[in-house]
Amino acid sequence: MIRGVEFGVVFDCDGVLVNTEELGWQVWRSLAGDYGVELTLSDLRAVTGCTDEESVSYFGKWLDKPALLELGTRFAAAFAAARQNDLRSYADARETLKDLRARGIPVAVASNSMTGDVEAALGRTGLDGLVDGVVGADQVAAPKPAPDMYERAAAWLARDVVVAVEDSPAGIASARAAGLPVLAVDRGAFDPASLVEATAVAPVVSYPQLEALASA
Repeated sequence: MIRGVEFGVVFDCDGVLVNTEELGWQVWRSLAGDYGVELTLSDLRAVTGCTDEESVSYFGKWLDKPALLELGTRFAAAFAAARQNDLRSYADARETLKDLRARGIPVAVASNSMTGDVEAALGRTGLDGLVDGVVGADQVAAPKPAPDMYERAAAWLARDVVVAVEDSPAGIASARAAGLPVLAVDRGAFDPASLVEATAVAPVVSYPQLEALASA
């Protein structure tokens, strides 16, 4: 509580709490090479932060429909294996979640991934005990950048102020459309110029940053 104001926090998952986006880049690079495609940083950023179907469709500039179908199947299998074996939480995010829990501040996660996938990621990285609830893409009519996900999470937290923590332009747009202040964590997955709509941008997340946004 800050000066009588109770606040809560909603975190994106992929790229904010866990290294899913880094794993995705590794898988995309490997698979693209099998099709004779060399991905640039711009390409990798373009397939980040969207659904798997949207990411696969991006390769339509190089591949025909049968190849796209095969790519989608291969990506799903390789990415699942990477999440199972190499998923890690970010140290700054873990410490921030611990700080929030110690202060009794409720936390939700809002992700364009399916709820079960988010819960599995939190469980594998040991963050599940630091999060109070999850809103996945399967719980809303429209995923990010629509505001549905953040509206649902904020309503569930039922606090005077709810702060969002994001790393993608779509996530920032979603949270801002829902009326939330947003801290954008720039881990390099997106062009920094695409994060300017956030209330604040930083290389890591910390409790003092969230407290400042909640009290602004």
